[in-house]
Amino acid sequence: MITNLGQIYEELLFRAGKDLRGGYVTPETFNKGIKTVNQRYLNRLVDLFEKNREITSDLQTFIKTLGSPQFPAMNFTPVFAGDPKKGGYADIPEDIWYQASSSYLELLNVNCGLETNYRSIEFVSQHQFDARMRSSLISPVDNPEENDPILVTRNDKYFIYPYLPRITFTYIRNPDIPYFDYDIVNGVAVYLPPGSVHANNSVEPAGTESLSVEFEYPESCVDHLIDMIKTYVGIGNENQWNIQTQMPSKV
Repeated sequence: MITNLGQIYEELLFRAGKDLRGGYVTPETFNKGIKTVNQRYLNRLVDLFEKNREITSDLQTFIKTLGSPQFPAMNFTPVFAGDPKKGGYADIPEDIWYQASSSYLELLNVNCGLETNYRSIEFVSQHQFDARMRSSLISPVDNPEENDPILVTRNDKYFIYPYLPRITFTYIRNPDIPYFDYDIVNGVAVYLPPGSVHANNSVEPAGTESLSVEFEYPESCVDHLIDMIKTYVGIGNENQWNIQTQMPSKV
């Protein structure tokens, strides 16, 4: 069972072959590889999401909802107080990787009682936004109303029309950046899991806390991650005659 970066590093050395053991797959190279692969693999999962519109178990870890019990809703500031049709704005979350969906809670007066209903908010591009917001007596339905709000990105802000004080916002967040911290013991890099400390002064002073960060992907993804790291290392590994010594696998 492969669960941490130390095991992934050892498996990479095994799959790459002994010709790569002689210092070619250094911890520094490994760290560059896992950082790159970390982003590429999430892009692959997002591509599958865009194609199938289904959230797989591999992607579930990275789903974040503002407005859930774990996170507060996204709050908007009105552009002009007292005029909701002028819209509102909010900061784009710093950890966003891919926007997915948003909604708001509509309050309805039904039979002298109050009922709630979740309504979706439509993401639009800038040119779609310009078309929707045009002032037209012929086609007033193009102007967004409270029941059909739209959301558009402008620089580092989200703008919503008409203004709503808060919305539920679901997106795919950035993955944590993995990092392989280690000590050198008998000439070999020994992985230091998160929460451990350096045992000698080979890399950092003894007693210094490890900076290791694990992949967030579930174990089912590890085999693909190792193959992608192997490809990354292989492409960059050239011998003194400028010939690749490791052919990239077809992933």
